[in-house]
Amino acid sequence: MKQDANPDSFAPTGKFIFQLLGRHRLRACIAKAIGAVAVLTSSSVGARTQAPELDVPAQPLSNAIAILGRQAAVEVLLNAPGAERQRTNAVHGRVSAGEALARMIQGMGLSVRAVAPGVYLIVKAQPSIRKTPRVSSLPVENAPEILVSARRRPERDLDVPLLVNHLNRTALERGAVRTLADLARITPGFVATGQTSSATPLLVMRGQRRSISDENRLPLVVYQDEVPLPNQAALSPLFDMASAEVLRGPQGTLFGRNATSGAVLLRSVQPGSGVPSYIEGEGGNYGLNRLEGAVEVPLTQSLTLRVSGQRVRRSGYTRLHSGERTDTVHSDAMRAILGFDPNGPLRSTTTLDLLNADEMGAALILTGVYSGGSVRNAQNAPYFDCGAGACDIDSYLDLQKTLARRTSQSSVSPQFQRRFRGIGNVTEFGDSDLLVRNIVGLRTTRVNYALDGDGTPLPIYDSVSSAQLRQWTEELQVQGHAGKLRYIAGVFYLESAPDGPVVQSVSRLTRPDNPPSHAVSYQTFRSAALFGQLTLPIAAHTTADVGLRYTGERSSGCALRSATVAPLSEQECLANWGTSAQARSGRLTWTLALTGRIGDHSVYLTSRRAFRSGGYNTPALGGTLKVFQTFKPETLTDFELGAKGRINVAGITGSYAVAGYLGLYDDVQRALFPDVNFDGDHDLATDPLTLYINSAKARIVGLDVDFSLDLGARTHLTLTGSWIDPRYTRIDAPSVLTALLGGDPLNNRFTYTPTFSGALALSREIALPGALGNLGLSADYAYVSSVRLTERPTEAFARQSAYGLLGASVTWRRPGGIPVEFELWGRNLTDRFYASGGGTLNPAYTAATIIPGPPRTIGVRIRYNFD
Repeated sequence: MKQDANPDSFAPTGKFIFQLLGRHRLRACIAKAIGAVAVLTSSSVGARTQAPELDVPAQPLSNAIAILGRQAAVEVLLNAPGAERQRTNAVHGRVSAGEALARMIQGMGLSVRAVAPGVYLIVKAQPSIRKTPRVSSLPVENAPEILVSARRRPERDLDVPLLVNHLNRTALERGAVRTLADLARITPGFVATGQTSSATPLLVMRGQRRSISDENRLPLVVYQDEVPLPNQAALSPLFDMASAEVLRGPQGTLFGRNATSGAVLLRSVQPGSGVPSYIEGEGGNYGLNRLEGAVEVPLTQSLTLRVSGQRVRRSGYTRLHSGERTDTVHSDAMRAILGFDPNGPLRSTTTLDLLNADEMGAALILTGVYSGGSVRNAQNAPYFDCGAGACDIDSYLDLQKTLARRTSQSSVSPQFQRRFRGIGNVTEFGDSDLLVRNIVGLRTTRVNYALDGDGTPLPIYDSVSSAQLRQWTEELQVQGHAGKLRYIAGVFYLESAPDGPVVQSVSRLTRPDNPPSHAVSYQTFRSAALFGQLTLPIAAHTTADVGLRYTGERSSGCALRSATVAPLSEQECLANWGTSAQARSGRLTWTLALTGRIGDHSVYLTSRRAFRSGGYNTPALGGTLKVFQTFKPETLTDFELGAKGRINVAGITGSYAVAGYLGLYDDVQRALFPDVNFDGDHDLATDPLTLYINSAKARIVGLDVDFSLDLGARTHLTLTGSWIDPRYTRIDAPSVLTALLGGDPLNNRFTYTPTFSGALALSREIALPGALGNLGLSADYAYVSSVRLTERPTEAFARQSAYGLLGASVTWRRPGGIPVEFELWGRNLTDRFYASGGGTLNPAYTAATIIPGPPRTIGVRIRYNFD
């Protein structure tokens, strides 16, 4: 199975990349681009500017840094309350700006670090923070300016030509962000929920969603401390977090994974960042019990260790008809980060994390029954459509209407077990002129779960799945500047492969003549990329970004569907007459952007090309479906026009960002669900559970807005919104598949994509008299317009009507000067019942089910900071 001409071997990373480049018809252009980047890299040391002649007398710090900024043509940000009037040391002579700052503040209990080219930050020193000026690619905690890393280096959000939702540690705590779903709740236009079950994460942005059962073709990728996570690992809890950034739009020339809709960058608190150790406890309804904490220990002058952990227990929201609770939480997570930061250009952080969770997943709730469909036939009638009683699906729907809203008739206990392990390392050498970075990560995921997809005692669609996978990633990156030209270049390699059994056992309309079957797919996926991007000034206050990337991918393995055997490895799959398959694809992607600055405002125009990987269907297809064995990559060309800046009007200060975009999709990938023997060959071994095809062309237009406002010194307001209009413009699927696309496929809806979503959050700090500390009041409201859970527009039970979720909290901080916080919080205070995701929603299964969203929850949180 071959799609595009690509490399024959994915042996060593370097060999593969050069084979890949040597075969591509644009290799000459790419070679020239690489050569240009190499020249820039090699010449950057020689292009470093000579240290300026400085003359800064001893004086108050605020005055001294202003003078130094003018003389050295740099910007110095001060985030050390109370230090403004401290007297500095005098600095004279020809020294670098960083060295001058270090001399000025020596003995003052402060620390300085370079956070971007020409930008330095002064903070209060911590025992584990080195006082030598640094340049790191990691964003700085609590910087006065919003620093983001959307272009793989810390810089002002104003300078970045795309929309970035940045939440620092305070915003994450205020929003009670414990999971990726919590992050999505306060970030309109971003959806994070379960798909078919709570065990299969679904991440949606700008109309793009993941395929139902594929780990490697993700439109949106989550990064934890710069290492891309496998899809299942996105279910990990969030704790001891420094920041989260949601990048909207394609990420095709800078980040490791190619992504068509966006990326989420999660940052753990790093050793030496000044965040104190803490311990936190929380309790609430539904038996919530959470214990969390972090401790930081300086081991030597160069080594600092930060260890954090979280333990969560919670009863379930949903009851089975038998009385058992589901949607439980029973997880234990730990993270250890070792920071190595000696005096010199070398520094490194190594992160080890793990998660053990043994829980009950979501129990699906029957919400409707398809009156038609091919499964409503004489063969199935005695078992599922007998007219009344325990053998009739319509009777179970009638019974469901008499039950409580959060009660499921599922006959399968939805077990959900996770074992995640990860180790990553980021090593840096150099400074802002020339910085070499190596980012390596190894992740293993082990997931076992059971699911009753039809939400009834009938064996219409029940499954038990086990998947053990490992993912290894390696990225070597060079970045720096030559004069006013900024550059970044690098190579990226990813390998995802089975690490144990990958088996799904399915009972689908089980009858004596149609027993349960086992489906296995032992697939190894490899992706390698070569990328580079330049940022250069082209006029006064105007810069341009030009990025290029070539990605080559290959997937291969063994697949089998059988009623008698369930192979536990690829070797067993082949030994039991499983089919060997492979698919290759490669794409050139690019980024072009113009950014203009006018004071504290910027306007940008960006165009990007990105793609989602192609692949092959499993098992070996037969009959009329044989021609659909492989499918091509899905490509996207987008255009985004945006404006962002600072606000200072009538005592109201803050920031804003507005972006309008147009996306043009080609070869849109679609998941279909053919009946048994849909292909007409009467062979179960060739029947796919899910069939992927390139089905259409589409266009998406939308608007994202983000306002963050300070209404005086103690009141803060954030207002975010997202409007989107996605439509298919052409259907390319052949007539043999028309029945699987619905009656009007051109007017099918994009699923999990509300036309409008918005969030409003208001917080106020109240200073209490005496030594009583301060009181923090906050409230937030998230609104989602009606959303389709399936593409077919005629199914009323597959549509979630508009709803809003209200949350609030009251926090008492530092009573009596003690570094402690007491918080009373509530989420979904109106107890709105809504579907957070769809379960089984297809006429081929008769029953239609949903995943209910969380009900009203309230709790108390106590935190002690070891200042």
